[in-house]
Amino acid sequence: MSSTPSLEKAHEPFETKNAQSAGRSAPGVFKSQTFDFQLMRWLSQTTYSGAEIGECFSTAHLIDDGSTESWLQEWSKTARRVEDIARDCARRGHRVSAREAFLRATTYYEAAFFYAASRDPRKRELYLHHRDCFRHAGVLFDNPFEPVEIPYEGRALPGYFMRPDSSAATRKTVMIITGGDGTAERLYFNGGGAAALRRGYNVLCFEGPGQTGAHLLDRSLTFRYDWEVPTAAAVDYLLSRPEVDVDRIAYVGYSWGGYFVPRAVAFDKRISACIANCLAPDIYTPVVQTMDVDQLLAAGQPITDDQLTTKQRYSIEEGLPRFGFEPQAENLIRWAEMLKQMTLWGLEDKITIPLLNMSSTGEGKLMHDNAKAFFDALPNPRNRFVLTNEDQGAEMHTQRGNSSLLHQIQFDWLDEVFAD
Repeated sequence: MSSTPSLEKAHEPFETKNAQSAGRSAPGVFKSQTFDFQLMRWLSQTTYSGAEIGECFSTAHLIDDGSTESWLQEWSKTARRVEDIARDCARRGHRVSAREAFLRATTYYEAAFFYAASRDPRKRELYLHHRDCFRHAGVLFDNPFEPVEIPYEGRALPGYFMRPDSSAATRKTVMIITGGDGTAERLYFNGGGAAALRRGYNVLCFEGPGQTGAHLLDRSLTFRYDWEVPTAAAVDYLLSRPEVDVDRIAYVGYSWGGYFVPRAVAFDKRISACIANCLAPDIYTPVVQTMDVDQLLAAGQPITDDQLTTKQRYSIEEGLPRFGFEPQAENLIRWAEMLKQMTLWGLEDKITIPLLNMSSTGEGKLMHDNAKAFFDALPNPRNRFVLTNEDQGAEMHTQRGNSSLLHQIQFDWLDEVFAD
């Protein structure tokens, strides 16, 4: 198979500590690195009509740096304003304009609720607006998106099944999941949903237990280490659809999905190829360091709310409930013990299908080295390890600065694997 040497340099500069955003493609609007990264996350959705540059920057400049309440308020205002545009266009019969405005409102509502605590009722309310706008946009495509509920242990996992056209042709299909903080709706934009449709794939964007929409809709759906269980439910669903080529099912996972997907394919052999962005053989170490939780665990005692950083507060208020814990600092140790169960080490010889790893220099040397060590132990000769960097405008976590490059690498590789 062909390779692209310029994308595979192993000696790019790394930050001394794991980082989400650490290079020239960062917007530079906020001193808060986590705020700046989140801004780029929404900016990156412009590639597939999920945002507009001016709307993002004009909103960002109104936000008080480091204030999550100001963040929620300003993004909410923008989301409501753009949703009003979408509904007005729909009433007047402007189908394309309505669709594009609904897609942008989808993004801005997610931006608004991102930092809201799990127990804040506004989070669920804003999420439902986010979902509603996406579904309104979905029915305005020539081939409408299909909301689905995947049966799972007596409950349901939310998602969308999408086809590139209305024919009944059997096609290659890609399953896409987010990590610790995304939604199935977002996966259409920078998760590769739109990119896959353009390339003739069926798409299943879905959420597993603990992920944002699934947990907000059903609080009993909390994270689990054995991700092969919810994955099996999703594959069962795909196999019930005549449009799916059962021999060409791929699985893509972002951020924590770099653990979930390799874990699942080690056990579910109905999947033919997978993409990890990036491989996370050890969830505990990068999470506690990237989110500054290592400092809290080392302290060994509760810390008052006013002493918490934005990252620490987010981990407690949002991360703990998704594992089934009350959002209190004293539960951090129990949460950390559950994170330690999320490891891929020992499964190397079970991950036998072709695997593409996507790493980026801004994630830090620890993330890169962990991913490379695990990757080098995998047996399939068609595996590929890619490291993106500042020169490509793609040094951020999951290549948030360059969706076009990300999807070009991912789907060119997948096309070649499936062609074989």
